[in-house]
Order: sequence, then structure tokens, then C-alpha cells
Amino acid sequence: MVKVSVIVPVYNAEKYLHKCLDSLVNQTLEDIEIVLVNDGSTDNSGSILKEYQDRFPNKVKVFNKENGGQATARNLAIEKANGEYLAFVDSDDYADTSLCEKMVKKAEEMGVDMVVCDHYEVRGDKLEYKRFKDYLNYRDMFVDALVSPWNKLIRKSTYVNSGVIFPEGYIYEDTAWFANLIPHLKNFAVIHEALLFHAINENSTMTKKQEERTANIFPVMEYVWQYFHDSGLYEEYKTEVEYFFTRIMFMSSLQRISKVKNRKLKKSLFNKTYSLMKERFPNYKKNKYLKGARKIYIKLINSVTAPILMFFISLTG
Repeated sequence: MVKVSVIVPVYNAEKYLHKCLDSLVNQTLEDIEIVLVNDGSTDNSGSILKEYQDRFPNKVKVFNKENGGQATARNLAIEKANGEYLAFVDSDDYADTSLCEKMVKKAEEMGVDMVVCDHYEVRGDKLEYKRFKDYLNYRDMFVDALVSPWNKLIRKSTYVNSGVIFPEGYIYEDTAWFANLIPHLKNFAVIHEALLFHAINENSTMTKKQEERTANIFPVMEYVWQYFHDSGLYEEYKTEVEYFFTRIMFMSSLQRISKVKNRKLKKSLFNKTYSLMKERFPNYKKNKYLKGARKIYIKLINSVTAPILMFFISLTG
């Protein structure tokens, strides 16, 4: 067993891979392995991965598979990982060379199952510091969840015992992954230092394919709903799950829907959003976690006001 397995799913990332992998093979913590899964790349990514495996045979492990999506790549990497802890880095991101050392030190000092760090958002040559919220307790993770795995270190035994996986066959799979994992992360710590550089690859126009993919949020949220019911956790966390749904569906998802150009599809997606919330959580507007501007915004949403709200969301999104 090594101390940390760094999980990196790779698909057509030749433009970014050298910078990403250089930041990992030069980590100040020596006791790590870098688990790279080539998810059926059609560019030069496979050759770059082999290059690093040849140069660092004791540190870099490469697995090649047919394209199946990021979730399948991460699940395979976790299955192959031998680390006491799991760290996640996306192939277009890069890490401070002290990332693993500082995250592990914090985990062992505090005796926690998860450590989260601050990060920089990278837009071209510009860096913007993003401070992670200091959660009051693990339930607070439902309220302002940063669902992405890339700024997190998780004890592998806790993760495996939870039975949670990245749901395969969807986009937005991180949303379900983190929501389902929260009840199993009852102790955690935060490092207020930006140890990860997360690339924001902006595209101002939404393609037809992207428009159609916005509907993927519905089966993903259904996956969360089903998990909490099947695992017997729903009654204990129903208020938090209700708020999580409200925030994702009426904030994150509605922002994406607001950018859909096809008016018929946009209307259909909103109607489906509103119907889902009324069916699953008819009293969502009374949720105790709704406060301040968010509470006002959520209470304003209905079939009449939605087009106006989506217009303003599209201007700020």
C-alpha cells in the first residue's frame, strides 16, 4: 500500500497532459502512485501517458479502456488504486507540488476521512482564488456543495465501505457521487491554501448536443433520490436532500437551461424541472436552509416568472 493514489481520468487531453503530469510526478510526497485511465482517447494522449509510465515505472500506472465516460474511468482507477488515500485531479488541471503532502498531513493530524483545499480557477492567463466554505458540520455539505472531486482527498477505506460509486452513463455524475457520499463523511478538514489549479474552459455558445445533454440532470437526480431511499438514509436526511435538489434544480440546472436557444426545448426542460420539484418536494419553499436572497429567488419561481428569471440568469451566467 502507498500513501496516496492520485486518480486522473484522461480523454483527448494532449494539450494539457504534460503540465498536469509534471505537477504530479514532482510531488514532494514520494509515497504516491498516479493512476491514469485513458478513456479511449483518439488524440496523442495515449502516447503521452506511455511516455510518463516509461519514465516513472514505479510511480505511474496506466490503464487503457474503450471510451465510456469520465465516471467509468474514475471507477476503474479507484478499483486499481492501492493508496491509503484517494486524491482526484482532472487531466486539464494541475497541482501545487505540495498538494499530496499537505493534504495527507492534515488528514493524519486531524484524524479525518476527507480533506478539502482551496483552489485557483484558471481562465487563460488569469487566476482567481476560490476559498472553500468552512462547513459547520457534515450536513452543511448539502447546503453549499462543491460536488467536484478534484480538490478532495478521501480515505479509501471510508470510500469503499460507503459503497458509493460514480454513476456511469451520465454527465453531471459528480453531483450524484458527492451527494450520496456526504452521509459517510462525518469528519473532515479544510486547508485554506490553493493547492489545485482548475481550468475553466469557457464556451459562450451552447451547441445543439450540449442543449440536449442538459436533460441529463434528471436521471442523475433520480439516482440520488433512489440511493437515499434504497439505503434507508432518506428519513434522516430528507431536509438536506430536499434543499440539495432545490439548489441544483433551480440554481445550477436552471442556469444551464437559460442558455438553451431552442425555445421549445427550454420550455420543456423548465416544465420538467418544476414538475419534478412539485412531485418530489411539494413544500420545498419552506425548507429551513432557504435563507436570504436564495429564499426570495426560490419563492419567486413559477411557470409565469420562470422565463423572466431565466433571462436574467442568462445575462449573469
